[in-house]
Amino acid sequence: MRLLLLLAALFVSCAPRVPSPSSAAAPEVLVFAWTSMPFDFRTSSEAEAYRDAGVFKRAPLAGVEVDREGNVYVTTPRWLDARVPSTLSRVVTVNGQPVLRPFPTWEQNALGRPDAFQNVLGLEVDSQDRMWVLDMGWVAGVDGVPDGAQKLVVIDLRTGAELRRYAIPDSVADRRTSFLNDLAIDEARELAYLSDSGNRAGAPTASGIIVYDFKANSARRVLDRDPAVTDDPARTLVVDGEPVFASGRLAVGLNGIALSPDGETLWWSITTGDALYRAPTAILRDPSASPQRLAAAVAGPRRIGGGSDGLTVDARGRVYVTNLARNAVEVLDPATDTLTTLAGGPDFVWPDSLSWDDRGGLYVSTNRLHHAFSGRLSYDGPAPNFRIFRIPTDSSKGFVLPQAQTPKGNR
Repeated sequence: MRLLLLLAALFVSCAPRVPSPSSAAAPEVLVFAWTSMPFDFRTSSEAEAYRDAGVFKRAPLAGVEVDREGNVYVTTPRWLDARVPSTLSRVVTVNGQPVLRPFPTWEQNALGRPDAFQNVLGLEVDSQDRMWVLDMGWVAGVDGVPDGAQKLVVIDLRTGAELRRYAIPDSVADRRTSFLNDLAIDEARELAYLSDSGNRAGAPTASGIIVYDFKANSARRVLDRDPAVTDDPARTLVVDGEPVFASGRLAVGLNGIALSPDGETLWWSITTGDALYRAPTAILRDPSASPQRLAAAVAGPRRIGGGSDGLTVDARGRVYVTNLARNAVEVLDPATDTLTTLAGGPDFVWPDSLSWDDRGGLYVSTNRLHHAFSGRLSYDGPAPNFRIFRIPTDSSKGFVLPQAQTPKGNR
């Protein structure tokens, strides 16, 4: 039996519950909650090192994704500590508790191996059970990014086979400045749109959008450092009423990225800013389009009153956006240009990533990242720092199972 690390001290039970009343317009359910992220360690020495070295204080939850069978996957980026045990994991139940099992394997999350996942934030599962994994390549405290570490990998979840691997060259995303963040998949055209937040360049951010062709296994960069994708110099990132850093300014450009149901419009959000933008994909797909023509095709800013991290679009074309200033998940209806709150409140501090299940459930991860960055999170008490909610909606991303299934991590 695999040994787990002091479970009672490290995380809170994940028994689903209805949270305390808030301003939420939907009855969200808490699916998982952890004080710190627990891993399904292979040995007691691995568990002890994670605890004794304090790595558990530098392993925040970030991305969440749900596959067609209801499996929940999470990312724990190696932003703050290279020793985070795994950067991509599936949530499984061991001894009645939800823990993170490295996905696909421990070896494929091994630190220092460019062919393995080094620092994953964004991932997406499409309707064909293909998981698209975006690996930043760089890790905290390590100079340089080895060739092949910065990559996009596509895995067939049914067979475990690797379908594509694209090592992202510096001409597409400069490894010195890149912060590969999120992705949106156009299955009909076999394309993916990747957001490079460009954080590591400072301000202004070296942001841009990457258009990846699955069949050709090639990519182009568009809107490079355009004002519509970079951080807003007039704004500071405010979360739960306070700047992320007491001194200095965190500059993050475009982050969440999502496609309209017909694949004709690409939406994106700005984290250090307060706006959404959109552009027709026909021009983004056109390799002959000049930078000037691309910039002129962008619509926005559509002000939302706060910076955003996650973004998704449902089958009806409505845009769901996490609002960091308002501790909320909001919905923009493009038909009426109305913005409404779907869920929010004190448990939604830094709502991060969004993902759909097959039954119209919208999953959202929350993580208080501003306090994780500054070392102000408390890991000693019972209150969870990291949560995953499921918010029922009247829509979905589009794929439907023959029958509803319960996420396996809850069984």
